[in-house]
Amino acid sequence: MVAGKTVLLDKMRHDADGSGMHTIRVEAPEERTLPAMLAPQLRLALLKLSRVDEAKAVAEKGLKALAGFVKALKVKFGDIEVGLDFEPEPGLADNGNLEGDLAALLEQVGNAAKNANTALVIFIDELQYVAQNQFAALITALHRCSQSSLPLTVVGAGLPQLRA
Repeated sequence: MVAGKTVLLDKMRHDADGSGMHTIRVEAPEERTLPAMLAPQLRLALLKLSRVDEAKAVAEKGLKALAGFVKALKVKFGDIEVGLDFEPEPGLADNGNLEGDLAALLEQVGNAAKNANTALVIFIDELQYVAQNQFAALITALHRCSQSSLPLTVVGAGLPQLRA
């Protein structure tokens, strides 16, 4: 049986969900920025994690980080739209620098997943459409999460030009 990259990505997500991990899926269209794609899905993940008693406080801090992230980068990228559940916490993911703010935000999400005794896997399809500087910021953020042994990772799929 031959399956395409999207079918494989969806199968991997289904398997991750089945093993108790939290997952989110985004598709990267050419005209959207990485922050605009991630913010609404991270909000949903944090709201779900906040329902776990052991993770509630950390997930709420993650929602504050998300509020700061959106507020700081909305001016820069313009296409970020997400409902905010909490007021931003000054100094948390709100500097307007994508690399640092995304790392701070994903650290908070990773800490919430850790406290909930689960992992969060972000599935991104059509990754070749993510701008190089945004892809670099994502890699930096994931590296920081890895250094802190946080249970957060990305599984991406894209066309062959993605390797370049």
